[in-house]
Amino acid sequence: MIRLDRSPGAVTVVSRFARPRVLAVVAAVLLGGAAVAARPLPALAGALCVAALLLLTLGGRAVRARFERGRVSVRHAAPFRRDERALAEFSGSRVETVAEARRRAAEARARAWRERAGAEMPSWMQPPDAPGANDHLRRILLVARSGEPLAITAWLAEDDLEPARAEVEGLLR
Repeated sequence: MIRLDRSPGAVTVVSRFARPRVLAVVAAVLLGGAAVAARPLPALAGALCVAALLLLTLGGRAVRARFERGRVSVRHAAPFRRDERALAEFSGSRVETVAEARRRAAEARARAWRERAGAEMPSWMQPPDAPGANDHLRRILLVARSGEPLAITAWLAEDDLEPARAEVEGLLR
C-alpha cells in the first residue's frame, strides 16, 4: 500500500508492507492459540499473547517520507529510527528489488573485508547470487550523489510504483 499526501509546501509518501486487516486476523489466530494453551501450557499462552501484542503494535507501522523545505525526513517502520537529509544530496530516485538490495549489501561487505584484510573475501564466505523467495518485493530509493541511498518506502509487492517514483523525482528538481 502506498499513498501520497499533498499539503501546502509538503508532500508525504506513506507506505506499509502489511495490511491492517491481515494483521488483525493473524493476531486473532495467535490469541486463539493462547486461549487454547492457557490451561495446559501457560508459558506458551503468555508467549503467544506477547507475540500478538508485538504484531499489532509493530507489524503495521508505516514508513513515512516527508518532503518539505528542501529536506526529506524518513520515519522507518522500526521504532525510533529516523533519517533526515537535504534533498540536494540526491541525484534522483529509482525502484530497487530485494535481489538488488541483497547484492548491494554483499558488495559492501566484500569491500569492507578487502579494506580491512587487504585481500579478497574467500569464496566460501560470499553469499550465493541465487534468487530468493521475496525477490518480487520492491521499494523506492533516493539515489545519493555520494554515500548510501535512502529508502523512502517499505518493501511493497505492488507492480506499479512508477507514479509515486515520478512524483518523488519531480520533488528533487
